[in-house]
Amino acid sequence: NKDLVILEDEFRACCDELIIMSDDGSYGQKGVVTMPLEEKIKAGANFDEVITIGPLIMMKFVVKTTKPYNVKTVVSMNPIMVDGTGMCGGCRLTVGGETKFACVDGPDFDGHLVDFDEAMKRLGTYKPEEAREREEHCRLYGGIK
Repeated sequence: NKDLVILEDEFRACCDELIIMSDDGSYGQKGVVTMPLEEKIKAGANFDEVITIGPLIMMKFVVKTTKPYNVKTVVSMNPIMVDGTGMCGGCRLTVGGETKFACVDGPDFDGHLVDFDEAMKRLGTYKPEEAREREEHCRLYGGIK
């Protein structure tokens, strides 16, 4: 919804066209980000590069949308990062069959080479702990009294 949209004015100032999508259609167009992207590509739009930043599942599907059209797609990965040097391995990704560390090799990578399934599996490693801490410490969930 509109309350979740950030930097709208800044994006409008630096691009020719800004398309805002919302799941419920309460602001912008209803749907997911891949819908207008694919519509534009099919209509003959020529993109030199697509840059996608956001949840892994969204980036995965943006990449799936651009791949058949050979559109260069850059993803900005945001895995768990602990030390910022690559020593801890928390931000390890597989990119083009090679191990990369987002904190030193990225965070931006060729999206067509990223193993998103592995990245999503790794991101889920601490879900139980995150849920417990969120309920215990997050004011939105009634924690921290």
